[in-house]
Amino acid sequence: MATYKSIKGFKVQTLASDPLVAGIAGATWSSGGDLNTGRGAMASAGILTAGLAMAGQNPGGRVALVESYNGSAWTEIADINTSRGFSGGFGTSTNAVITGGYDAAVSGKSAKTELWNGSSWTEVNDLNTARYRIQGAGIYTAGIIAGGTSPPSVVNSTETWNGTSWSETHEINTARYGMGLSGTTTATLGAGGNTGTVVANVESYNGSSWTEVADINTARGQGLSSGTNADCILAGGATPTVVAITEYWDNSSWTEVADMATARETQASTTSSSTSAYAAGGSGTTSFAGTEEWATAPVTSTFKNEGQVYYNSASNVLKLTKTVFGTGAWASGGALNVAKRSGGLGADTNSAATYAGGQNPSGTLATTELYNGTAWTVSAQTLNESKTVQGTIGSSTSMLVVTGLTGSPTAITVNVEEWNGSNWTEKANVNTGRYEGVGGSGTSTSGMIFGGKEPAQSAKTEIYNGSGWTEVSDLNTARARVGASTKGTVTASLCFGGEPNRAITEEWNGSSWTEVADLNTGRQELGGAGVSTNALAYAGHSGSDSALTESWNGTSWTEVADMATARRHGTTGSGSATSAIQASGEVPGGVTAATEEWTVPATVTNLTVGTS
Repeated sequence: MATYKSIKGFKVQTLASDPLVAGIAGATWSSGGDLNTGRGAMASAGILTAGLAMAGQNPGGRVALVESYNGSAWTEIADINTSRGFSGGFGTSTNAVITGGYDAAVSGKSAKTELWNGSSWTEVNDLNTARYRIQGAGIYTAGIIAGGTSPPSVVNSTETWNGTSWSETHEINTARYGMGLSGTTTATLGAGGNTGTVVANVESYNGSSWTEVADINTARGQGLSSGTNADCILAGGATPTVVAITEYWDNSSWTEVADMATARETQASTTSSSTSAYAAGGSGTTSFAGTEEWATAPVTSTFKNEGQVYYNSASNVLKLTKTVFGTGAWASGGALNVAKRSGGLGADTNSAATYAGGQNPSGTLATTELYNGTAWTVSAQTLNESKTVQGTIGSSTSMLVVTGLTGSPTAITVNVEEWNGSNWTEKANVNTGRYEGVGGSGTSTSGMIFGGKEPAQSAKTEIYNGSGWTEVSDLNTARARVGASTKGTVTASLCFGGEPNRAITEEWNGSSWTEVADLNTGRQELGGAGVSTNALAYAGHSGSDSALTESWNGTSWTEVADMATARRHGTTGSGSATSAIQASGEVPGGVTAATEEWTVPATVTNLTVGTS
């Protein structure tokens, strides 16, 4: 008789608490570095180790000051052009947007927007509706604000930013100001706020409409919101009494977790993470400079695996870990140091990745960049041979970069290089050199590639055993610029999409390819992640650049949350269907350094055991 361990690869454990909630439930606030100038009413951008506190006000009036945070200390950088408070902000520490606010020059509502490029601020196109007491969410090229006050009215309009201009979109159901905002332009959560009295209302935006979801426990406005629309914290704010309360949203309900040490509102904060955040400055009885840092407690259990069963000894209940198919959202991550397209990426999750090669206007690249979940670092180790539009197999610390184009002028290469986490080593060449979206699945010692161009579109499949490559059965449809289940195996993988704008999906069973259900939207130059029974397809090109994301459950594709930035020619490997990453790509006007992280929230549920 088969055991659960023989089927799933792990045994039933006895635990005192649910491991999937231990991180947030045990999270705490701790002291960080002080701002140089204490103030509240700030706009925010960035992450815990690379954040921005923009403008604001203190008893001396509105200010134009901007400070950057490196995770331990604040440094004053270039001022914005217009002093103001209660503005909205979003983006990263090197590519940020500040908009709206209470403008000192006109003593009232502002529509001004300014962009930060890492060294200076430039005034660009205004909001359609001047307003203040707003927050922002999103990235440099795709941001969102909603609500606010534009005396004598409270505003219900939403505006989205495309990197150049603002567009009015859909109205929130309850007009308010001081609403906490998190997520992206197509997956936004707005929590709390003030209509004249504080409210507990929470609304979720899917890019086309706002829907009311579960209320926060404590009605308030002007709190910080950080995370995604499916996984975020709301901290501080005013009820109207200023509070230190922190609540966590798990995509279905709000739970009170650890309070801040200092009650505050209108503080600067991160905008994109529920597990790694800061609250800087703000106002209470007065404006102050103190910073607090939020971090989740380590999870003591060794597992977070889909389908793992355990016995909770505290509640005497048998439980199951799972993810909810069809959910998930993209959130802004740290930007690459160099904008580029068509590189190779190895990642098991969205918090650890290695990016190799690629190209930009300067040519084909050999550079390597390493990601730690918040920022990219350029490695001193480069590929032995510059490569682009290659195949990629493996993880952030054990990956293969396979075939592709090299040199200037470019030529097809048969070379293969292996990354061991610190160095690149040449390995056995493939049998057939190819380029342009070569699909790859598996590990650095047991992997496969398929499709691409030779230069004609290819159907060839090759399998690697750690020492050499063997050609096996072809795809049914020759094609290039495909997506793949990058964590598949040499006995179970998917190939989907491809040139010209194909929707075809094929499944590999270890000996042959079989056509299965098509993508909902045919496209090429797309990204992929996951395994043959649980995969993700995203971005690409289908007449225009796409932000679409589709999730595969082993039988069919379902459209889920879009990316913030439509792009094609991104990276060729990216993690799992529940924790993926996409970096770089081609966008209108050039290439991008933008990174986005995909997360599907994990949950635990009681397990009912049948008797039949």
